[in-house]
Amino acid sequence: MDPRKARVALLYNGTNANVQLAPYLSSFKYTDVASGSSDSISISINDRDRRWINGWFPQKGDRLQPTIETLNWERDGQKGKFPCGKFLVDDFSFKGGPIRLDLEGLALPADSGFKATERTETYESTTLKEIGQIVAARAKVALHYEAGAVSIEKVEQNNQTDCAFFGSLVEKYGYALKIYNDKLVVFDEGKYEDKAPKLILTEKDFEPGWSWNTKLDQTYTGVKYQYTNSEKNRTFTVTAGGGGRILEVNDAAENLGEATLIALAALNKANRGATTMSITMMARPGLIASDCVEIRGLGKLSGKFYVEKIDHDIGSGYKMALDMRLVQPRVTAAKSASSTVS
Repeated sequence: MDPRKARVALLYNGTNANVQLAPYLSSFKYTDVASGSSDSISISINDRDRRWINGWFPQKGDRLQPTIETLNWERDGQKGKFPCGKFLVDDFSFKGGPIRLDLEGLALPADSGFKATERTETYESTTLKEIGQIVAARAKVALHYEAGAVSIEKVEQNNQTDCAFFGSLVEKYGYALKIYNDKLVVFDEGKYEDKAPKLILTEKDFEPGWSWNTKLDQTYTGVKYQYTNSEKNRTFTVTAGGGGRILEVNDAAENLGEATLIALAALNKANRGATTMSITMMARPGLIASDCVEIRGLGKLSGKFYVEKIDHDIGSGYKMALDMRLVQPRVTAAKSASSTVS
């Protein structure tokens, strides 16, 4: 079989920059996260000809669009392309000597106000999707919504950026938010956990230094929610699960349906990281964060894992580092729910 090859093709502010990049690229790292934070890239460039400190000097806010290209990866002659998405230059620095440029990019909308401008606003008689459409329109990006219908009587954005406000709101109701390729993506991680594994991996696929961990602390067998809404003079009480480790929750809610969503989301969030695993392996193109893989041949450590983060590293080779969590049954229904006069 011919040697495997991997390289990075780059659009810089919409222009093909392969000629400028290829001879100087020292390393490339792409971090793909399932949810909760922005995807990112790190590029290390050898500026031996002093072009990047002169005419090619970067600017914060420059647009980067890298694609990982592979050749002969799984068979001779096979060509593959993996678009990483769109990124804004967020930070860069130079070191010497020889002179080297380290360039950092984040997957953020081109409108910097999404993560910088604090707003105070009240949303009433709306839905989670409609708020997402408003936030996406302000950021000048599209909304891709794969979550359930969530009615919201009233919620306040109080001196928060759209990024912080909408991210916490999505999580409050048990869903996940990802920014990818100029889109805000809202999705149900539980449905992704239910999908068939994309890969089956065994210990021979791992590089030395892999780890597996499980914990009992801050995991729960059930939840008890109670909140008194003074404006409506109602107390909402929700229980789910059971056993001896009960999570207490009292986040604000406007009605019993909302209270139930909040209670279940809090319980499932607390338990999702109970068992984790981290591995590094030769790259398997096509695997993305939010996919599932099955680990076999490791006894009690085996199982189905949800991929939370992948670090793609291209330097002398092309490797992936995976952070994963064991897929566990979710609590999807309340045992009891009541709304009583305070």
